[in-house]
Amino acid sequence: MKETRIEKSNFILLLILTIITFTIYLINPIFILNENQILYLFSAASQVIAAIFGLIITGYIFLRNELDRKYERDESYQEIITILKEDYFRLILIISSFTVTSIMLCFFNIALESSTNKLIIDIIINLTGIIVIGSLLFIVSFVLKILSPNSFEFASEELRRKYTTNEDGERGSLEDFLKNYNEIEYVLQKYGSSLLYENLTDYESIKMKRIPNRKLVAILTKENKFDTNLESDLLKLISLRNGIVHGLNPTISNEDELFSENVKIKVRESLNVNNNN
Repeated sequence: MKETRIEKSNFILLLILTIITFTIYLINPIFILNENQILYLFSAASQVIAAIFGLIITGYIFLRNELDRKYERDESYQEIITILKEDYFRLILIISSFTVTSIMLCFFNIALESSTNKLIIDIIINLTGIIVIGSLLFIVSFVLKILSPNSFEFASEELRRKYTTNEDGERGSLEDFLKNYNEIEYVLQKYGSSLLYENLTDYESIKMKRIPNRKLVAILTKENKFDTNLESDLLKLISLRNGIVHGLNPTISNEDELFSENVKIKVRESLNVNNNN
Protein backbone atom coordinates (compact mmCIF):
# COMPACT_ATOMS: atom_id res chain seq x y z
CA MET A 1 0.00 0.00 0.00
CA LYS A 2 1.12 3.56 -0.72
CA GLU A 3 1.11 4.64 2.93
CA THR A 4 3.15 1.63 3.97
CA ARG A 5 5.78 2.53 1.41
CA ILE A 6 5.90 6.04 2.87
CA GLU A 7 6.49 4.62 6.35
CA LYS A 8 9.31 2.42 5.03
CA SER A 9 10.80 5.44 3.27
CA ASN A 10 10.78 7.34 6.55
CA PHE A 11 12.64 4.51 8.31
CA ILE A 12 15.19 4.32 5.48
CA LEU A 13 15.66 8.10 5.61
CA LEU A 14 16.23 7.92 9.37
CA LEU A 15 18.79 5.17 8.93
CA ILE A 16 20.64 7.22 6.31
CA LEU A 17 20.55 10.31 8.54
CA THR A 18 21.87 8.26 11.45
CA ILE A 19 24.82 6.95 9.41
CA ILE A 20 25.60 10.42 8.01
CA THR A 21 25.35 12.06 11.44
CA PHE A 22 27.71 9.65 13.16
CA THR A 23 30.11 9.76 10.21
CA ILE A 24 30.29 13.55 10.40
CA TYR A 25 30.69 13.35 14.17
CA LEU A 26 33.63 10.97 13.88
CA ILE A 27 35.33 13.06 11.18
CA ASN A 28 34.65 16.62 12.30
CA PRO A 29 31.61 17.60 14.43
CA ILE A 30 29.69 20.56 13.00
CA PHE A 31 28.03 21.60 16.25
CA ILE A 32 29.78 21.62 19.63
CA LEU A 33 27.34 22.38 22.44
CA ASN A 34 28.19 23.84 25.82
CA GLU A 35 26.39 23.08 29.08
CA ASN A 36 23.72 25.78 28.76
CA GLN A 37 22.98 24.90 25.16
CA ILE A 38 22.50 21.21 26.00
CA LEU A 39 20.18 21.98 28.92
CA TYR A 40 18.10 24.50 26.95
CA LEU A 41 17.98 22.57 23.67
CA PHE A 42 16.85 19.23 25.04
CA SER A 43 14.52 20.74 27.62
CA ALA A 44 12.76 22.70 24.88
CA ALA A 45 12.80 19.72 22.49
CA SER A 46 11.09 17.41 24.96
CA GLN A 47 8.38 20.01 25.68
CA VAL A 48 7.75 20.71 22.00
CA ILE A 49 7.53 17.03 21.07
CA ALA A 50 5.20 16.34 24.01
CA ALA A 51 2.94 19.27 23.05
CA ILE A 52 2.75 18.20 19.40
CA PHE A 53 2.03 14.61 20.45
CA GLY A 54 -0.82 15.80 22.66
CA LEU A 55 -2.34 17.73 19.76
CA ILE A 56 -1.98 14.70 17.48
CA ILE A 57 -3.77 12.42 19.95
CA THR A 58 -6.58 14.97 20.38
CA GLY A 59 -7.00 15.25 16.62
CA TYR A 60 -6.90 11.46 16.29
CA ILE A 61 -9.78 11.09 18.77
CA PHE A 62 -11.90 13.62 16.85
CA LEU A 63 -11.01 11.85 13.60
CA ARG A 64 -12.16 8.47 14.88
CA ASN A 65 -15.44 9.99 16.05
CA GLU A 66 -15.98 11.53 12.61
CA LEU A 67 -15.28 8.18 10.93
CA ASP A 68 -17.81 6.49 13.22
CA ARG A 69 -20.43 9.11 12.31
CA LYS A 70 -19.76 8.56 8.62
CA TYR A 71 -20.32 4.83 9.06
CA GLU A 72 -23.59 5.49 10.89
CA ARG A 73 -24.77 7.53 7.91
CA ASP A 74 -23.70 4.93 5.32
CA GLU A 75 -22.98 1.34 6.32
CA SER A 76 -21.24 0.65 2.99
CA TYR A 77 -18.20 2.50 4.36
CA GLN A 78 -17.71 -0.03 7.19
CA GLU A 79 -14.69 -1.91 5.82
CA ILE A 80 -13.19 1.19 4.25
CA ILE A 81 -13.31 2.97 7.59
CA THR A 82 -11.82 -0.11 9.27
CA ILE A 83 -8.86 0.02 6.86
CA LEU A 84 -8.36 3.72 7.59
CA LYS A 85 -8.58 3.18 11.34
CA GLU A 86 -5.97 0.42 11.19
CA ASP A 87 -3.60 2.62 9.15
CA TYR A 88 -4.07 5.59 11.46
CA PHE A 89 -3.60 3.45 14.56
CA ARG A 90 -0.38 1.96 13.18
CA LEU A 91 0.99 5.45 12.59
CA ILE A 92 -0.10 6.54 16.08
CA LEU A 93 1.81 3.58 17.56
CA ILE A 94 4.95 4.55 15.63
CA ILE A 95 4.60 8.21 16.63
CA SER A 96 4.04 7.23 20.25
CA SER A 97 7.15 5.04 20.27
CA PHE A 98 9.32 7.77 18.77
CA THR A 99 7.84 10.42 21.07
CA VAL A 100 8.44 8.48 24.28
CA THR A 101 11.95 7.48 23.16
CA SER A 102 12.90 11.04 22.17
CA ILE A 103 11.63 12.50 25.46
CA MET A 104 13.53 9.89 27.47
CA LEU A 105 16.71 10.59 25.50
CA CYS A 106 16.26 14.31 26.11
CA PHE A 107 16.11 13.60 29.85
CA PHE A 108 19.23 11.42 29.59
CA ASN A 109 21.08 14.24 27.85
CA ILE A 110 20.18 16.65 30.63
CA ALA A 111 20.97 14.15 33.38
CA LEU A 112 24.31 13.04 31.88
CA GLU A 113 25.49 16.50 30.84
CA SER A 114 27.96 16.66 33.73
CA SER A 115 29.35 13.18 33.02
CA THR A 116 33.08 12.92 32.38
CA ASN A 117 32.54 10.34 29.63
CA LYS A 118 32.35 12.67 26.62
CA LEU A 119 31.94 9.83 24.11
CA ILE A 120 28.69 8.60 25.68
CA ILE A 121 27.31 12.14 25.85
CA ASP A 122 28.13 12.81 22.20
CA ILE A 123 26.57 9.54 21.07
CA ILE A 124 23.35 10.21 23.01
CA ILE A 125 23.17 13.78 21.69
CA ASN A 126 23.44 12.59 18.09
CA LEU A 127 21.01 9.74 18.65
CA THR A 128 18.49 12.05 20.31
CA GLY A 129 18.63 14.41 17.34
CA ILE A 130 17.87 11.57 14.95
CA ILE A 131 14.96 10.27 17.04
CA VAL A 132 13.47 13.77 17.37
CA ILE A 133 13.69 14.17 13.59
CA GLY A 134 12.05 10.75 13.23
CA SER A 135 9.20 11.83 15.47
CA LEU A 136 8.63 14.92 13.34
CA LEU A 137 8.80 12.91 10.10
CA PHE A 138 6.09 10.48 11.20
CA ILE A 139 3.96 13.28 12.63
CA VAL A 140 4.11 15.06 9.26
CA SER A 141 3.27 11.75 7.51
CA PHE A 142 0.26 11.29 9.77
CA VAL A 143 -1.00 14.83 9.22
CA LEU A 144 -0.63 14.54 5.44
CA LYS A 145 -2.39 11.17 5.48
CA ILE A 146 -5.45 12.35 7.39
CA LEU A 147 -5.65 15.53 5.28
CA SER A 148 -5.47 13.64 2.00
CA PRO A 149 -8.65 14.36 -0.01
CA ASN A 150 -8.50 10.86 -1.53
CA SER A 151 -7.99 8.79 1.63
CA PHE A 152 -11.36 7.04 1.28
CA GLU A 153 -10.76 6.33 -2.40
CA PHE A 154 -7.32 4.83 -1.73
CA ALA A 155 -8.76 2.62 1.04
CA SER A 156 -11.58 1.61 -1.31
CA GLU A 157 -9.06 0.60 -3.97
CA GLU A 158 -7.26 -1.56 -1.42
CA LEU A 159 -10.58 -3.20 -0.54
CA ARG A 160 -11.44 -3.79 -4.20
CA ARG A 161 -8.05 -5.36 -4.95
CA LYS A 162 -8.41 -7.61 -1.92
CA TYR A 163 -11.72 -9.10 -3.01
CA THR A 164 -11.64 -8.97 -6.80
CA THR A 165 -11.56 -12.38 -8.46
CA ASN A 166 -9.10 -11.45 -11.19
CA GLU A 167 -7.42 -8.05 -11.18
CA ASP A 168 -5.94 -8.41 -14.67
CA GLY A 169 -8.70 -10.43 -16.30
CA GLU A 170 -11.07 -9.47 -19.07
CA ARG A 171 -13.21 -6.45 -18.20
CA GLY A 172 -16.78 -7.23 -17.23
CA SER A 173 -19.94 -5.13 -17.25
CA LEU A 174 -20.15 -2.87 -14.21
CA GLU A 175 -23.80 -2.22 -15.02
CA ASP A 176 -24.69 -5.92 -14.91
CA PHE A 177 -22.63 -6.40 -11.77
CA LEU A 178 -24.49 -3.61 -9.97
CA LYS A 179 -27.84 -4.88 -11.24
CA ASN A 180 -27.09 -8.31 -9.77
CA TYR A 181 -25.98 -6.74 -6.50
CA ASN A 182 -29.03 -4.48 -6.26
CA GLU A 183 -31.32 -7.45 -6.82
CA ILE A 184 -29.51 -9.40 -4.09
CA GLU A 185 -29.79 -6.40 -1.77
CA TYR A 186 -33.51 -6.10 -2.50
CA VAL A 187 -34.05 -9.76 -1.66
CA LEU A 188 -31.96 -9.53 1.51
CA GLN A 189 -33.85 -6.48 2.74
CA LYS A 190 -37.25 -7.90 1.88
CA TYR A 191 -36.83 -11.41 3.26
CA GLY A 192 -34.32 -10.65 6.01
CA SER A 193 -36.20 -7.69 7.45
CA SER A 194 -39.47 -9.64 7.43
CA LEU A 195 -37.91 -12.07 9.93
CA LEU A 196 -37.37 -9.21 12.38
CA TYR A 197 -40.57 -7.28 11.61
CA GLU A 198 -43.19 -9.96 11.11
CA ASN A 199 -46.03 -7.46 11.32
CA LEU A 200 -44.71 -5.54 8.30
CA THR A 201 -45.77 -7.16 5.06
CA ASP A 202 -45.34 -4.13 2.84
CA TYR A 203 -41.77 -3.85 1.55
CA GLU A 204 -42.02 -0.06 1.37
CA SER A 205 -42.66 -0.05 5.12
CA ILE A 206 -39.83 -2.47 5.74
CA LYS A 207 -37.43 -0.17 3.86
CA MET A 208 -38.03 2.46 6.53
CA LYS A 209 -36.39 0.07 9.01
CA ARG A 210 -33.37 -0.69 6.86
CA ILE A 211 -30.87 -3.15 8.35
CA PRO A 212 -27.20 -3.40 7.27
CA ASN A 213 -26.70 -6.05 4.58
CA ARG A 214 -24.03 -7.87 6.57
CA LYS A 215 -26.37 -8.21 9.53
CA LEU A 216 -29.11 -9.55 7.27
CA VAL A 217 -26.72 -12.16 5.86
CA ALA A 218 -25.86 -13.23 9.42
CA ILE A 219 -29.55 -13.41 10.36
CA LEU A 220 -30.52 -15.49 7.32
CA THR A 221 -27.56 -17.81 7.87
CA LYS A 222 -28.55 -18.27 11.51
CA GLU A 223 -32.07 -19.10 10.35
CA ASN A 224 -30.58 -21.79 8.06
CA LYS A 225 -31.67 -19.96 4.92
CA PHE A 226 -28.06 -19.75 3.73
CA ASP A 227 -25.22 -22.21 4.14
CA THR A 228 -21.75 -21.08 5.20
CA ASN A 229 -20.44 -21.07 1.62
CA LEU A 230 -23.19 -18.75 0.45
CA GLU A 231 -22.66 -16.58 3.51
CA SER A 232 -18.97 -16.27 2.66
CA ASP A 233 -19.75 -15.44 -0.98
CA LEU A 234 -22.27 -12.78 0.03
CA LEU A 235 -19.87 -11.10 2.43
CA LYS A 236 -17.18 -11.11 -0.26
CA LEU A 237 -19.60 -9.64 -2.81
CA ILE A 238 -20.68 -6.89 -0.40
CA SER A 239 -17.04 -5.97 0.26
CA LEU A 240 -16.20 -6.00 -3.45
CA ARG A 241 -19.16 -3.82 -4.33
CA ASN A 242 -18.32 -1.27 -1.62
CA GLY A 243 -14.72 -1.12 -2.78
CA ILE A 244 -15.84 -0.53 -6.36
CA VAL A 245 -18.46 2.17 -5.84
CA HIS A 246 -16.29 4.21 -3.47
CA GLY A 247 -12.98 3.69 -5.29
CA LEU A 248 -11.05 5.62 -7.92
CA ASN A 249 -11.24 2.83 -10.48
CA PRO A 250 -14.84 1.53 -10.82
CA THR A 251 -14.00 -1.44 -13.01
CA ILE A 252 -14.56 -5.16 -12.57
CA SER A 253 -13.34 -8.30 -14.25
CA ASN A 254 -15.55 -10.68 -16.17
CA GLU A 255 -15.05 -13.19 -13.34
CA ASP A 256 -16.46 -10.66 -10.85
CA GLU A 257 -19.54 -10.19 -13.00
CA LEU A 258 -20.09 -13.95 -13.25
CA PHE A 259 -19.51 -14.26 -9.52
CA SER A 260 -22.27 -11.74 -8.79
CA GLU A 261 -24.61 -13.60 -11.15
CA ASN A 262 -23.93 -16.94 -9.46
CA VAL A 263 -24.45 -15.48 -5.99
CA LYS A 264 -27.74 -13.93 -7.11
CA ILE A 265 -28.95 -17.31 -8.39
CA LYS A 266 -27.94 -19.06 -5.16
CA VAL A 267 -29.71 -16.44 -3.03
CA ARG A 268 -32.94 -16.74 -5.02
CA GLU A 269 -32.80 -20.53 -4.83
CA SER A 270 -32.08 -20.54 -1.09
CA LEU A 271 -35.02 -18.24 -0.36
CA ASN A 272 -37.29 -19.81 -3.00
CA VAL A 273 -37.62 -16.51 -4.80
CA ASN A 274 -39.11 -16.64 -8.29
CA ASN A 275 -38.80 -13.97 -10.95
CA ASN A 276 -42.18 -12.49 -10.02
CA ASN A 277 -41.18 -11.71 -6.41
